[in-house]
Amino acid sequence: MTLTTTPFDLVIRGGTLVRPRETPVLGDVAVRDGRIAAIFEPGQSIEATEEIDATGLHVFPGSIDPHCHIGLGGGMDEYATDTGAAALGGVTTMMYMLSNGDSYLPMLEAHHAAADAVSKVDFGFHVTLMTDEHLAELDEIKARFGLRSFKYYMHFRGDEGKYLGVEGTHDGKLFEILSAVGANEDLLLVHAENPEVVWVLRDKLVAEGRDDLSAWDEARPPFVEAEAVRRVAYFANTVGCDLYLVHLSTKDSLDQVRAARAELSDLTISVETCPHYLTHDVDYPRGLVGKVNPPLRQPDQPEAIWTGLADGTIDTLGSDHVGRRLSAKEGTIWSASAGFPGAPTTLPVLLSEGYHKRGLPLERIAELTSKRPAELLRLTDSKGDIAVGLDADFSLVDLTFERTPTAEWLGTWSDYSLYEDMPLTGWPRHTILRGETVVRDGVLVGAPGAGHYVRGIREESVQ
Repeated sequence: MTLTTTPFDLVIRGGTLVRPRETPVLGDVAVRDGRIAAIFEPGQSIEATEEIDATGLHVFPGSIDPHCHIGLGGGMDEYATDTGAAALGGVTTMMYMLSNGDSYLPMLEAHHAAADAVSKVDFGFHVTLMTDEHLAELDEIKARFGLRSFKYYMHFRGDEGKYLGVEGTHDGKLFEILSAVGANEDLLLVHAENPEVVWVLRDKLVAEGRDDLSAWDEARPPFVEAEAVRRVAYFANTVGCDLYLVHLSTKDSLDQVRAARAELSDLTISVETCPHYLTHDVDYPRGLVGKVNPPLRQPDQPEAIWTGLADGTIDTLGSDHVGRRLSAKEGTIWSASAGFPGAPTTLPVLLSEGYHKRGLPLERIAELTSKRPAELLRLTDSKGDIAVGLDADFSLVDLTFERTPTAEWLGTWSDYSLYEDMPLTGWPRHTILRGETVVRDGVLVGAPGAGHYVRGIREESVQ
């Protein structure tokens, strides 16, 4: 290869490159203008303005977290705190779920501006479709903001969506939304759950005086998720809509996905799980802190989820990150807020509990955290791999480094961490976003506003 006489902006030397679906190899990566400009075999003479010695480190593509929430604790201030925390865990792109009973156009403008000013990693959005107004503005949302992925909550029935100002949904609305998203050849992200059964089980448990994590699971048992999975898969196959099932948490649901893939010939279905379903269950000693929906499950479930990661049933890891504080976890299991922070710890969980303890290949981890999210969200022109022409997003991982991720070190809006009593082995030493270092030696150094909107829409188009 003939080298250009113009120095590269950055060269990362001596690391082991972890590309999705490929055996890791030693290599050097050169960066120019925020993109990967060349990949060299180690030891070649390369002139660059900056050099990072990655000897002994594994160079992963930056992680894409496809499932985060914003503003449920600290409002838009979370764009500053939680994007920085995510970078500590190797995340370089965060996709946020927005929910609103009114038009999304003003909301998208406001969130785009807020994130653009302070985000330390790249960002994008999904919006939740619930009303006729949302369907009517789909084309404008797509034209102005480039959205190609949308969310739907099957459990927003009865009064479940009242806090957002929306009426309860029904299967007719689900059919209508699947049809509209499918007609545009876009992706529908679905929270699969049968709420009518949940209400019956919940009322019985409340009457019995139950108030514990196990009761939360018993009110939303595996079959209410699994039944909804099969129902929405059948609908999606019927209307021709690409389906992405968020936060699946049980063996029953994964079995339904396997069956649907085998039996429904026109179905395109992708599956996400969350790191907490791999590491935690109803015996979590901090009780209400572990409330999340879907619930933490019985102790026999996590290994079934690990199996789904290993055999390819599961496509992605989404953190379902929420900036809750402990004050929101007070009360009973029925009144406490659901959700907790998770974006910074997804990759370390996979490395510590997956690679080290279960032999999950590093290239599979890169596929789960980067390549498949990029493919599903149509970001492969810039994200998801270590390849010439893509954004120079990297996580330089020390596989041997052990850290207990305390709330103080992570710095999310939340004042606790689900893993603050659980040491994890395998952490990024450096995180690089489009060629710029945002985490150096485990310390956040990225400037506010370093993150860019990933949908490719010009700034003036969202004014």
